[in-house]
Amino acid sequence: MTKENDPKLLDHNYDGIQELDNPLPSWWLAAFYGCIIVGIGYFAYFHLSNKATLRAQYQEALSHHLTIKDAYLENLSQFEQEKFDQIITQKEMVDYGKSVFTSNCVACHAANGAGDIGPNLSDDYWLFSDGSPSGIFPFIITGNPAAGMPAWGEFLEEDELYAVLAYIISIRGIKQDHPKEPQGDFFEAKLASP
Repeated sequence: MTKENDPKLLDHNYDGIQELDNPLPSWWLAAFYGCIIVGIGYFAYFHLSNKATLRAQYQEALSHHLTIKDAYLENLSQFEQEKFDQIITQKEMVDYGKSVFTSNCVACHAANGAGDIGPNLSDDYWLFSDGSPSGIFPFIITGNPAAGMPAWGEFLEEDELYAVLAYIISIRGIKQDHPKEPQGDFFEAKLASP
């Protein structure tokens, strides 16, 4: 078959260039028409029907999640003296609390809790609690966004929270090289009975 008799060759001639009639592959056409059908179905389902939209489904799931989270944080903020008494008597848990403190709290409270952006945690002056374990614990969980303190209850596990509390109590009264000036009200140390 000569080039002139090629059935794919169309009778179009543009400056000596002839057009071929090469149809698209069938798999490509099937994918193209399939996308159109799926698009029409998607549009009909999410825009024309009374079904829940993705935004409504997201809002419902978020509301459910926040309800569970709030219940968890409410339950978590109930200080358990017995649990704390067990943790503070275990040196390895206090050391673990120090590692949690170093990972999360040193940026604001400096090494050994001497205070930097945040207050000194080793003295007897407290801004938002009375310095007792039961007074400090809820504050660690809820934080104070206005003062720049994050709500650690959303990020740390319960054991980590109690361990870091035990570490904070263990540094109470230690001599610091360059402590931050006292802030808040004076509260005599009220430590848990070991």
